[in-house]
Amino acid sequence: MTYFDERLKELHRQKLQKKRLQAMEMELTNQRNAAAKKAAELEAIKRKEQLDVEKLEGKTFKALFATLAGTKEEKLSQERQEAYAATMKHDAAQRDLQGIMHDLEICKIELEKIEGIEEEYEHLLEERKTSLKQEASRRAKEVIVLEKQMEDISHEIVELEEALDVGYRAFDLIETILKELNEAYNWAETDIFMDSFWVDMQKHEHIHTAQDLIQDLRDELRRFKTELADVSIEGDIQIEIDDFSEFADCFFDNIFMDWEIRDKITNSMSQADDTRSQIVGTINLLKDMRDKRMKSRIELEEDLETIVVGE
Repeated sequence: MTYFDERLKELHRQKLQKKRLQAMEMELTNQRNAAAKKAAELEAIKRKEQLDVEKLEGKTFKALFATLAGTKEEKLSQERQEAYAATMKHDAAQRDLQGIMHDLEICKIELEKIEGIEEEYEHLLEERKTSLKQEASRRAKEVIVLEKQMEDISHEIVELEEALDVGYRAFDLIETILKELNEAYNWAETDIFMDSFWVDMQKHEHIHTAQDLIQDLRDELRRFKTELADVSIEGDIQIEIDDFSEFADCFFDNIFMDWEIRDKITNSMSQADDTRSQIVGTINLLKDMRDKRMKSRIELEEDLETIVVGE
């Protein structure tokens, strides 16, 4: 193979990569805008909840009235829980936003590296067409066409494999989250019949572990959605990041209220299971698409070998 042909193939690969990066940039930009809006809204809520706590802790008229009524500690406990939930949701949204902005910056840097490759590609392509006309070789033209088709399919296979890698990580996380939630539910059941500090600690330990994993899963689902931006899914299944984020935020609300914990855990398990089904469905679609592409590439390789041997 000549340098001319190698350069043309490399430019074609970069052209496909640029198309993929542009699709990812658009998806990440949309994610950034939505995440920034949500973070700003949660910041306002967090400040309000923190102010409510400060008012009850201070010597305001509301605090004085609550003290005289004998309800200050009860109200303060509730306000602190609401402030905690608001802070957790705001911190999660900020982490989402920072992760998106980091990925977007990397995407822009990669795009800058291949800026202007279309012009060189089109120039070399025209030269190659002229060369083929001069050679007047039907087999030479067939080889070029088959090699381009193989390059396109190979690029698609790489994209599908990268999306699958993220999907597998998301699947592993959702499985672990469901396990932690199930453990938390079992301890919550035990807590009904046994007033034990140790049981209560075990219950909340699994809840806290689930909370941390939920944030990690949000990150992976966001990456999964970004990877799918340039993949045409052959079906209706899509990963709904927003719905899962709402579930994760809801999980933070009143999680320390003993009389609500079991129902909240049950609801969380149901929504986590729905998300798991979406992940599995999308993974299966991607695997099917990858297998079809790999089969097509083998067929093209056989066709190319037939032409070369025939010469």
